[in-house]
Amino acid sequence: MWCYNHNLFSQEDVNCGWSEGWADFIPLAVNSTLNPNDSCFDFGSGPCGGGFFENLELRNRDDLPPVFPWGDSVEGRVAGALYDLFDGVNEGFDSATFGFTPIANNVFQAPNEDCLEAFWEGWKISEENEHHAVRAIYQNTIDYDTPPRYEPSLPDRIVLQGLGCENAIDLWTYSTDDESSDSELDWQIVYTSDWRCGATIDGGDMVDIHPQSGWLGSCDVTIQANDSLKTTNDTFRVNVLPVQAWVFLPIVMNSNP
Repeated sequence: MWCYNHNLFSQEDVNCGWSEGWADFIPLAVNSTLNPNDSCFDFGSGPCGGGFFENLELRNRDDLPPVFPWGDSVEGRVAGALYDLFDGVNEGFDSATFGFTPIANNVFQAPNEDCLEAFWEGWKISEENEHHAVRAIYQNTIDYDTPPRYEPSLPDRIVLQGLGCENAIDLWTYSTDDESSDSELDWQIVYTSDWRCGATIDGGDMVDIHPQSGWLGSCDVTIQANDSLKTTNDTFRVNVLPVQAWVFLPIVMNSNP
């Protein structure tokens, strides 16, 4: 039998991890209706701590194999991921509070999943939030997250000497992520070749450029996009050019009453 000899933290295969992990998750979900703080998987009767047990909320990415193997072929990791999707007590990367209904809706709809990754594919085509879901799964050492990316690349910008440029680049326009919406991403400037070019990111996720007074030149600015699990960098150039001429138009006033 393909899943005959196993335990909560043995490394088997993804099919065994899913079927046994689901079976481990169900009693945890039932128990939590009586005690929301009971996240222990017990092999005996009585409260948590009686006999052999595992508190799946304590298992995380700080665990080191081989004692606690990682990944979706480990039933304890699958059970922990499902429980973190379900419960309202968040720790580490977990920020999900979906309850049981979205999980059940996904599982009971065709096609039938045979591994956690197939469950995740079904979740992605549902209307449920993916940003918090992938974080809950990641907390349990299973990584389905894809990094953010710049599509298209950040554009270079030209600014005239002595003149600033508000909202020079809208970062929402140039960034995307498969699991996270624009509002769930974060950006920061991680490198500027010359601080005098005055590039900053405002509270609206816009790049503003206000060069130092009197400064001319170019600088490269690297911005990092962050989905809270992974990051991606892209670089654009700011060229500060002199003003060649000022054109003044006369004011024509109508003297007629």
